[in-house]
Amino acid sequence: LPAKKSKKIAVIGGGIGGMEAAIVCAQRGHTVTLYEKSDVLGGVFIAAAAPEFKEKDRDLIAWYNREIKKYPAITVKMNTEVKDIASLGADEVIVATGSVANKIPVKGAAEYGIEAVEYLLKEKGVCENVVVVGGGLTGCEIAYDLFLQGKKPVIVEMQNGLIVSKKICLANTSFLRDFFAANKVPTYLETSVKSIDEDGVICSAADGKTFKIECDSVITSVGYRSAPIAKKSGNVHVVGDADSVGNLRTVIWGAWDVAMKL
Repeated sequence: LPAKKSKKIAVIGGGIGGMEAAIVCAQRGHTVTLYEKSDVLGGVFIAAAAPEFKEKDRDLIAWYNREIKKYPAITVKMNTEVKDIASLGADEVIVATGSVANKIPVKGAAEYGIEAVEYLLKEKGVCENVVVVGGGLTGCEIAYDLFLQGKKPVIVEMQNGLIVSKKICLANTSFLRDFFAANKVPTYLETSVKSIDEDGVICSAADGKTFKIECDSVITSVGYRSAPIAKKSGNVHVVGDADSVGNLRTVIWGAWDVAMKL
C-alpha cells in the first residue's frame, strides 16, 4: 500500500533484512538511503549460502541485488559505516546490522578453532577428520557439506538433540537428522567441550566423564547474538537478526512488517 506521507528513510545494513526493508519502503513511495559497511550486499547470508547445495539461496541474494537497482528512490552507499544515527537526517531509521558469531570460551579455541563463517567463506580450510562444535542448523549444514566433500565430520552438541531451535522448517531438520543417522555420522549429544588441542577436542559427557575426540580440524558453530547499533525508540526501528536472531523467513517477514508501517 502507498504510504500516506513520503518520508526520508535510512536503512543501516545491507543484509537480507536491510534490502527487504529498503525495497518495500521504495515501493510505498519513500526515499531510501541504504548504508552498508562492506563492499557487498548480502550480510551473513552470503556465508550461509556458500555450501554447494545452497544454490537457491545464492539465487536469492542475486535477486535482491538486482531488485535494489530497479528503484531510483533507493541510494546505496557501500563501504560506509554509520556511527551516529542523528547525523543521517532521516525521518525514520531502520537498523538492520545483523548479528555476530558467539565465541566458545574454552582453552585452545582461538589457536585451533575455525569459526563457521571462516569455513563457509573459504577463509580457512580443513583436513579430513573434522569436529563440528555445535549441532544447530548451521553446524549441521556444515557437517553435511563436509560429508558431501568426502570428509569425516563429528558433531558435538550440548543439547539433547540436533537443531532444537524453534521456527526451523521440519523438512530441513528431519532430513539432516535422518541423513546423519543413515550415514553413521558420529554425534555426541549432551556433551560439552572443555578444550581444543592441536590434535583433538577434550569433551565432557552428561555423566561427567571426560574423553577426547581426535581430529585434524575443529569448526565452531555456537550460535549468534544480535548486534544492533541502536535500540528501538521513536523513529528508530530494528529488524532481522539485529532485533532477534532468527532465520531467513523471520528476517524477511519482520523487515516487511516494519516497512509497511512507516
